[in-house]
Amino acid sequence: MTQRGEATRARLIEATRSVVREVGYAHASTRAIAHAAGVAEGTIYRHFPDKAALFLATVLEATAPIVAWITTLPARAGEGTVEENLTEVAVRLASLRDEILPLELAFAADPELAAQRRAAMAAAGSSLPPGPPDAVAAYLAAEQQLGRVRSDIDAREAAGILLGLLFALAGMPGIGDENPSPQRVASAVRLLVHGIEPTPLRA
Repeated sequence: MTQRGEATRARLIEATRSVVREVGYAHASTRAIAHAAGVAEGTIYRHFPDKAALFLATVLEATAPIVAWITTLPARAGEGTVEENLTEVAVRLASLRDEILPLELAFAADPELAAQRRAAMAAAGSSLPPGPPDAVAAYLAAEQQLGRVRSDIDAREAAGILLGLLFALAGMPGIGDENPSPQRVASAVRLLVHGIEPTPLRA
């Protein structure tokens, strides 16, 4: 892609972010996005096959720094404590709620948009960066090798439960439209790591 093409693509992504901030993904039309970017509507389709691909690119760019950090997690196995490491992951991911949740809701409400997303993700294939579930599962597997995580658990299943905590917190009363606080996230991770049974008294 030429330098000019890259600049236009970046402008479209920034315009998408601006329009979505005002009206939400469900009401963000390609016409409004093109107008905000100062280009013809057809220009969008020279850079993205459809609206879903544009939306995904916008979210991926916004979340890229945190996702990149999370992919380094397996290499940090053995450092700090498992609870500290998982808490940091969860707190960082919780900050993405405002970027990701509105998009997920839009896909859920629009079957055509959801179908476009499936096609866009299939086309991207291996070019997509490893997602948080894979990185967290790899981290837990590495900690199992070090004996810091129980060997009888499924690392991928545990990673899914950890990430599922964030969706559960987002729907809890008292949070409303805000991201879960770091303290609330830390408390949930502590519950996952240590369980709900009382610590046995030592003789």
